[in-house]
Amino acid sequence: MSLMLTRVLLITVHLILPIWGNALRLQKRDLVGSPSASMTEGDVECFSEYMELWIHRMRIEGLRLWLSGILRIQVGLVSMDYLNHQLSSCGFGLHRDLDKNYIFRVMYSGCFVQLEHGSYVIVMNLLKRVSRFGGRTQKFTMKCPAVLAPPNREYIRCDSDFIQVTREIPLDNWNNELDWSLALRGSLVVALEDSSLIQVNVEMHKPNITVEGRRGTVLSPVQVFKSEGHFLPLKLVSGHYAYSMEATCPNVNQLPSEHTVLHVYKRRMGLTKRGGYQNETLSVSNVIVEQTDTFTWSETSDFVQLVIPTSHIQQKKECSGQERETLQQTFYKIDAVLTFKETNHKMHWTMENTSPCSEILKGITGEPEAPVDSNKEFTPSVSLKTRPTASHTATSISSVPTQQIQTTETLRTSSPLSP
Repeated sequence: MSLMLTRVLLITVHLILPIWGNALRLQKRDLVGSPSASMTEGDVECFSEYMELWIHRMRIEGLRLWLSGILRIQVGLVSMDYLNHQLSSCGFGLHRDLDKNYIFRVMYSGCFVQLEHGSYVIVMNLLKRVSRFGGRTQKFTMKCPAVLAPPNREYIRCDSDFIQVTREIPLDNWNNELDWSLALRGSLVVALEDSSLIQVNVEMHKPNITVEGRRGTVLSPVQVFKSEGHFLPLKLVSGHYAYSMEATCPNVNQLPSEHTVLHVYKRRMGLTKRGGYQNETLSVSNVIVEQTDTFTWSETSDFVQLVIPTSHIQQKKECSGQERETLQQTFYKIDAVLTFKETNHKMHWTMENTSPCSEILKGITGEPEAPVDSNKEFTPSVSLKTRPTASHTATSISSVPTQQIQTTETLRTSSPLSP
């Protein structure tokens, strides 16, 4: 009798414990809290503008059928680029990870996403084939807390010796402060207090953080169309989060030119997936420049190029030479607002470029310009004035002379790597 009872207990333990364990693991995965280092099926990660679900490759057929049904299109997995082009109209995206499993991305503004009790929610019923003759359906719920608009302002200071970037420090979706590190060129990662090891200066004055990289050290040369500059390949990283501090400044030019060419690095302004996806690009839908309506813009996969008449933006201020003589230096400040088709929030971009202190210069017209008060402070968080952009002034690349911009020329440097 006791032997039979023991066998019954062993069978019960053998059958019940795995089910109980699976239930506990599923319950743990349903809690969308602090992200874990490794992803398992059903795990959801929350970012500033989108959420992502990890899906095992054995269940991808179920996702394909689900997408085909709700979107009423034939979804194929042969060409991921073409598939994402189809999905982008609904705010969806699908990517493979290193183990050939899948990451399904959903924008908070995407199709079928509901706002319920302060959280963005979308429910999916995915079929998993277990044999040639059938399978079983499992419900997956993607859920992330609704957040305020992410930091979308960037202030860049260009100097003959360095590039300086100031941005607001972001919080995660649960309003928690993050423990940040610096990632240079996507591979070299150091703590903020060790930033000097990669020759970067960091200053934190909450709510802002400022990073500074010197020319000739951490900066990378970059060429967009026929214009050259220096690129700061720097991000803040924490866990699976990344936050861009990347920026581009033009090369130092002692002599004024008729047109000023500026490069705005395209990126999502809030918290993004660390590592990202190499084939993800943003496309511009509108550009506004506060200082002038007379400008042209064009874009590559990584940059937006602004071409502005120098006389519309250039100013001068007094400076002191090495022998304390009074000289002048040219400078300009640009406030631009960029709208991308793939993001929910506009990008507010401000750049101030100061040329080296040199002899007294004359403007392009040959007339001296009145000096500007050099002691006037500049605040990184600028209140921008938006105005309608005239179609004949803020034009696409087709309106730019071909000898100035060639659309077929590609970047001569590789795309900046994501950490």
